[in-house]
Amino acid sequence: MSSRWRAGLIALTTALVAGSVGPAVARGVEPVVAGRELLAGLLFVVAGLGTSARRPDSVTGILMIAAGMVWLAARCFLWVGTTALGFTIGLVLVFVPIALVVHMAVAFPSGRLSSRVERLIVISAYVVIVSGVALVDLDGCRDCPTNLFAVDDANGLGQVLGVAIKVATLTGIVAVTLVLAAHWRRGTSAARRTLVPVLPTTWVYGAVSAAQILEELGTPWRVGEGWNLVEEVSFLAIPLAFLAGMLRSRLAGGGVGTLVVELRKGPARGELRAAVAKALRDPAVELASWDSDSGGYRDAEGHPVTLPPHDDRLAVTTIERAGQPVGALVHDRAVLEEPALLDAVCAAAGLALENHRLHAEVTNRLEEVRASRARIVEVGDAARRRVERNLHDGAQQRLVTLSLALRLARSRLGTAAHPGVSDLLAEAADELSAALHELRELAAGLHPPILTEEGLVAAVESLAERSPVPVRLELDAPVRLAAPVEAAAYFVVSEALANVAKHAHASQVLVRAVRTAQGLAVEVTDDGVGGALVRTGSGLEGLRDRVEALGGRLSLCSEAGQGTSVIAHLPCG
Repeated sequence: MSSRWRAGLIALTTALVAGSVGPAVARGVEPVVAGRELLAGLLFVVAGLGTSARRPDSVTGILMIAAGMVWLAARCFLWVGTTALGFTIGLVLVFVPIALVVHMAVAFPSGRLSSRVERLIVISAYVVIVSGVALVDLDGCRDCPTNLFAVDDANGLGQVLGVAIKVATLTGIVAVTLVLAAHWRRGTSAARRTLVPVLPTTWVYGAVSAAQILEELGTPWRVGEGWNLVEEVSFLAIPLAFLAGMLRSRLAGGGVGTLVVELRKGPARGELRAAVAKALRDPAVELASWDSDSGGYRDAEGHPVTLPPHDDRLAVTTIERAGQPVGALVHDRAVLEEPALLDAVCAAAGLALENHRLHAEVTNRLEEVRASRARIVEVGDAARRRVERNLHDGAQQRLVTLSLALRLARSRLGTAAHPGVSDLLAEAADELSAALHELRELAAGLHPPILTEEGLVAAVESLAERSPVPVRLELDAPVRLAAPVEAAAYFVVSEALANVAKHAHASQVLVRAVRTAQGLAVEVTDDGVGGALVRTGSGLEGLRDRVEALGGRLSLCSEAGQGTSVIAHLPCG
């Protein structure tokens, strides 16, 4: 409703109230009665304006405004009119707001009549209730003009018509009561939240009206003055009850702020569903995420889910980001009556689902990278072992054979006959022995056979024996580990001992390898000059890459003058 329309309605309401006060006093209407009548109309108009502002897409607010305006217009006709026609129009208008209240109650909270039965009840209410103008008794009002539709309900057809109208009205009250009870029974928590203030108010007003009709039909039921007061108060409370129902749904909008705060904490998928349910005040809400790979939806545990069809209780709202689906909400159908709230929650939930998706993609890619790095290390180690075997079984064996041949030739030639040639053969044999030694060292550096054949402990002991700096060993790895883990640990010790020998000027080294609950901890600590750094392209950088490729970590502690510690933690799972 535009501000111009709202201003016009307020001006018209003010004119109707102002135009009714004087005639009411002139006609002798008691001030309390006149104030109560005008207050009822004002309450309907004000509540209708508030409802329309809250829910512009619902007809509930329009129906309340119409009820209030017609109520005030009826008082104008009754108190101002001096002709029978004007007075009769006023009497007809008196009954119309009651029919509008029936319409509001049956259609609440959506404002729509969802079944043929509901439409039949509302149409019957307009016909039957307005027909009640024929039964209005004006005998107690001497100054009132004639009711043109009045019938004598004490005799003949008039009596039959009167009974029929009263029975139909009573039936309508029962039907409306049952419809509201069905709304409550079928409704979920979100729908019931809006019905809480409406049901008791309308039921009380209907019960008192039914009791009055039963009394008029001659039943033993008697309605005293106290019941009349209850009827008046409950009628005044009806617009406030409907407005309160709408406002109760509006209070749920505050949950969006709470949802945004929860999202800042990076909730897990299960916690996100709970936060969305809290924001919508719908504990049965379900949240599914879109899986582009399978082209379907998945729940918080990653299981495929099929979205239910729309029905009287549930609705499905697709969550989109940049025009692409990221998830879906399965919620109470009553939530559709709060489009602004639903849009806000979907926007917040969509952001969270998109973050979850991106986080999952990054995590998967990191796992792929880690697995790729581990495969590269394994392939590299396999290549090292192959080259080492080829050197051992090929070039190394040939060099050994050649060395033996040179020594055999020198022995047969003799040193006396050809001293120069003998010396050359001896020198060649020595050079060949040195080359063979270097080749063995190279092969051991590529991948030591002892590591493959006897394991990490024996290989580290072999390194310690060859180290020029005294090494103290603390080895606690009683069982064989995975080949990549043993290789990484071996090369950490090998590189660290080589650096100690070249740069540390240390007097001793401690090598510790201990199996822990998390994996294998390897530490090489010296008492040298310290000041070591992990430089680009250095051996330590290569070791760190190797360790991290297995999911481990390598740290270096090397304060100047306080020695150096190289520590590696390798997972063994």
